[in-house]
Amino acid sequence: MTDTSELEGRVLSALERTALALDGLGPNTEGEGRDSLIEGIKADVRRLQEALRTRDALLQQMRAVNRSLRESNAALRAAQAKGLVQADLLNFALEGELAGLRATRDVEKAEIEEVLAVLEPMLKEAG
Repeated sequence: MTDTSELEGRVLSALERTALALDGLGPNTEGEGRDSLIEGIKADVRRLQEALRTRDALLQQMRAVNRSLRESNAALRAAQAKGLVQADLLNFALEGELAGLRATRDVEKAEIEEVLAVLEPMLKEAG
């Protein structure tokens, strides 16, 4: 998953599956089966909400890092155009790039955790 639209698609798909499961219960279904299903759905919704919050925070961090990187690169280009090579600007640009790589890694880690969160219950059910 490289963008929010893919995660939104997964959320919508999960909601559709939830609606189908609830439709299958019918209005007269009672007991532990219904309660268990509802609790499972609530847990899924909480997990999806947390995943969305985590993704949003990471995306905001990446945007801030990229904005900083663009600014430092513009300063580097201006310094280069004037024939000035400033070590602190070069260092700042490299630090920005490193921060961008770390932010990208964090997003990828979050994506892997999301996939695992979806797969683990399926694997447990499969045996």
